[in-house]
Amino acid sequence: MDALTYTHACTLQEDIEGIEYDFSSVELFDWSVIPNAKWLGLLSIGIVTASLLSTAPSVAQTMSGTRYVSTPNGGCLNARTGPSMTASVYSCVTDKAVLAPVVGEQGDWYKLSTGRWVYKPYTALTTNSLSAGGTLRQVSTPKGDCLNARTGPGTNYKIDMCVSNGATLKTVVGNRGDWLQLSSDRWVYGPYTKAAAGVGGIALKQGSTGSAVRQVQQKLGITVDGVFGEKTEAAVKAFQTKNNLTVDGIVGPETRKAMGL
Repeated sequence: MDALTYTHACTLQEDIEGIEYDFSSVELFDWSVIPNAKWLGLLSIGIVTASLLSTAPSVAQTMSGTRYVSTPNGGCLNARTGPSMTASVYSCVTDKAVLAPVVGEQGDWYKLSTGRWVYKPYTALTTNSLSAGGTLRQVSTPKGDCLNARTGPGTNYKIDMCVSNGATLKTVVGNRGDWLQLSSDRWVYGPYTKAAAGVGGIALKQGSTGSAVRQVQQKLGITVDGVFGEKTEAAVKAFQTKNNLTVDGIVGPETRKAMGL
């Protein structure tokens, strides 16, 4: 936005001074006939600005997944000018509406690509933001507290344990709104988690392919074809049973460690 503001300011000043440019004889990339340094400056600013605007959404999209408004009472969600309840309200986004990509966060607030801020607990991941049966996440609470693992998807369910901040959770096997179901059959509040570091956030499961699957198959002593099918899943479950691990057929951090991968 600073680049755009500068460009508009330059244009306004040139209008006041009566400066006019004739581009009819200028050929693209023929730098020998560029009218003057001012024109070159404006051109470079425009190119940089266009580049920033075109790449920002894709970077933001990878940060927290696609999210939508999910307020407790089905009301709209205030989009504010800053990460605070005291910040001015710019607009109110209707419940269930998909939000602009998240480009940052501060405490309980998400910053959107529009420059507005929304209250994190009143948003939820869309169903395509999680790969059922294959997502690894870590606890990331706003104040560094532990995260309650509950028997169901809601604060009204019993707390089974509290997982320390920064700890890697069991593999995510599903979700309901903002609540993530783990392979341990416990549920955690999704906004208080983040993609697990060091493993790419993805576990190997049925349907996975590639060199990582081949490494697992080699460790298991089965046919190596790089495809995680039913036979590979059965072999993984047998390995997990033998090593007193959670038997879910998914190669997550604990299973990887036991395999020496």
